[in-house]
Amino acid sequence: MIPALIRNLLCVALLAPLAALAQGVVQHLSGTLSVQRADGTVRLLSERSEVKVGDVVNTERDSYAQVRFSDGGNITLRPNSQIKIEGYQFSEAEPQKDNFLYALLKGGMRSVTGLIGKRGNRDAYQLRTATATVGIRGTDFVAIVIPPSGATGGIAPGTYVTVSEGAVGVVAGGAEQLVGTGQTGFSSSSTLPARLIPPPPALPKVDPPAGFTTGGTTGPGVGGGPTVNTPGGNTQVSSDCTQ
Repeated sequence: MIPALIRNLLCVALLAPLAALAQGVVQHLSGTLSVQRADGTVRLLSERSEVKVGDVVNTERDSYAQVRFSDGGNITLRPNSQIKIEGYQFSEAEPQKDNFLYALLKGGMRSVTGLIGKRGNRDAYQLRTATATVGIRGTDFVAIVIPPSGATGGIAPGTYVTVSEGAVGVVAGGAEQLVGTGQTGFSSSSTLPARLIPPPPALPKVDPPAGFTTGGTTGPGVGGGPTVNTPGGNTQVSSDCTQ
């Protein structure tokens, strides 16, 4: 029998080449999650699957997914949602090189930022939608995109951003609207400034299953399993080498 410590070290060594290429890993999944890679190929993802720059990640009906990134942050997707990872760079020792840019193409998500969103460069972490660019300042927030076809129940089409902790800057129409803790910002058009509004009662929620962990991620290596030091930061891997 191989002692557990030695087995874990062997697993880390075997998985290091793969982890070095991964900016994010699917940490929790309930339902169906797919990805379109930068080369156009499409595949289903499972827990511990990798997410990379250029990926378009999509949840199906009644599906929730959480992707954990190497800087310690995570993104939780609600059903019928889609994000594209447009840029990601993280090295724990080089904060001046931080970069995380992604787009919410449809649906809704919750973001709990990691070190990229907390280390001083306010332009390093940005979320884009069809109507606005959201600059992050170390925070926990929810973004919901309502298309014209989904504007029902008194909800206007556009981008809704609600902050639970910290602050974001919603840029649209050449102006920035600061959205603080407990506030909701709304952007109806890329040509009009965003504004603060009372949260619409019928706005879709991001309420993943109870098994999901959406908070408490303050840095790399938080959570279960050993970590691997990679050129892009620390990426968690399974201790039993399951992929």
